[in-house]
Amino acid sequence: MTTKVTFKLPSEFVANASDGVLVGEFNNWNPAEGVQLQKKEDGSMFAEVALVAGKSYQYRYLLNDGRWVNDNNNTTWSDVYGQPVENCVVNVPVVEKKEKAAPKAAVVKKEVAAAKEAAPKKAAAKKVAAPKTAVAAKTETAPKKVAAPKKK
Repeated sequence: MTTKVTFKLPSEFVANASDGVLVGEFNNWNPAEGVQLQKKEDGSMFAEVALVAGKSYQYRYLLNDGRWVNDNNNTTWSDVYGQPVENCVVNVPVVEKKEKAAPKAAVVKKEVAAAKEAAPKKAAAKKVAAPKTAVAAKTETAPKKVAAPKKK
């Protein structure tokens, strides 16, 4: 999994340079494979690179005036051809993906399904009386009306 990382070089480090590239462990320190820096109106430069999450990378900026510069973020000393060199370090965090919220209808369907599963199974075991037909209803014994005695 990769994470997009933004590298920023403040204008005070850019000075009179008009162009530059970002180089580091992620492109084998090869300026020909460097990531082109974009210059902003305020004179600063930046670049975005997708890097493997959970790793650390050393990097520097190479400006078109021949200077190698750092952005002063998390610097470390490295041995390059027997010479101590101060490089910048970026620690790429692991970003966990957030689950998208389910549509409301899907949530309701899940709740209904869960409620059905949780319902007691006793309801299925109950005997259900057969429905009465019109004929059966007429033949049932109903209380008979008794006529009042006739007056003499």
